[in-house]
Amino acid sequence: MRRSSQDNDDEQGSSSTVKSVEVAVQILDALADAPGPVRVTELARSLDMTKARVSRHLQTLTRLGLVDHAREGEGYVFGRRLFKFGRAAVYRSNVVEIARPYLNELCAQTGHTALLTTPIKGGAMVVHAVPNPFEPGIMVQPGMVLSLPGSPAARLFYYFENKKPVPPRVVENLTAYGVDFETDTRGNGLGGIAAPIFEADGQVCAALGVILSSSLLVPEPDVQLLATVRSVASEIQKRYADGVNPALMPKQSS
Repeated sequence: MRRSSQDNDDEQGSSSTVKSVEVAVQILDALADAPGPVRVTELARSLDMTKARVSRHLQTLTRLGLVDHAREGEGYVFGRRLFKFGRAAVYRSNVVEIARPYLNELCAQTGHTALLTTPIKGGAMVVHAVPNPFEPGIMVQPGMVLSLPGSPAARLFYYFENKKPVPPRVVENLTAYGVDFETDTRGNGLGGIAAPIFEADGQVCAALGVILSSSLLVPEPDVQLLATVRSVASEIQKRYADGVNPALMPKQSS
């Protein structure tokens, strides 16, 4: 059967549209990786494209609110619309939706505030939390940032993203218990436990954990408590991406 000229035109138009989307994503990736505003010349050089081509795509992205001109100096930055998309991606991602009922279960089983975090630069951000009403002194809300070196979740992200130097005791704790934990994480007498959750490709994407009194982790942590966090994280992992074998996960001691 002969193909009509309309079919050919549609295919060519579709191919051109897909290519434009690919270029737009490359530009957004470059902006995401940059420490500050990026100029057209820098984008063209890093993407191996002409300045004219990059400029055309930047004009479209700016009109759509996905990028914006830097307020001071030259260059481009993320637009406000991307922040809206980013918030939705973080708080309504598959791993968050899957983890919600498990956080309720973890809080009920342990009697401590349960939380799910995702990696951000230099730490971990809380994306969902189930507070224990009998621990009024522990206030954890979505958007809260947990920082290195005190946060076990932040330490796990740092370790599994293969950054150096490796935070102390992370490998030791993962080998012995399959989780990381720390006492007095914010200088307030509270400690934390965290277990990693991975994407199908082995990249770390989240951490499940609890916040509790440091007194429950010293001089030695409650092994059953650590096992409970690890077990619930394992259930989330099975539903989210089963069969993952991250290269940096140390073999757990028997």
